[in-house]
Amino acid sequence: MREAPELWGFIGVQFVDLHIDGVTMCIEIRDDHFDAERGVHEAVNLALAGSVLGKGVLKRIREPCTTAEIKINLLKPAATRVLTAHSRIVRAGARLVVAWAEVHVGDGQIAEAFSTFATL
Repeated sequence: MREAPELWGFIGVQFVDLHIDGVTMCIEIRDDHFDAERGVHEAVNLALAGSVLGKGVLKRIREPCTTAEIKINLLKPAATRVLTAHSRIVRAGARLVVAWAEVHVGDGQIAEAFSTFATL
């Protein structure tokens, strides 16, 4: 497992912390992260959520896997320059792992994501 995949460096995702059932990561919003309406582009939220979900699953199962499904609910636009995401494993079976993540701006939640990973 690589520590800093190229996508993380490209968009600026940073590892923050390991916790008992997942990980925490963040991203500092840059000018190129905004969409035409000057909100943080949904792809940035999805990349952060997907990164924290994947890293949390790899930490737990420690074997190769791939995303089988991912869904994000964007609850409100980002209003600051730093987004933080926390992941949690919901269920780890023999072939599938379900994980959940929240994306926050300060103390406020702006998105949640759910993903299913399949072991290879």
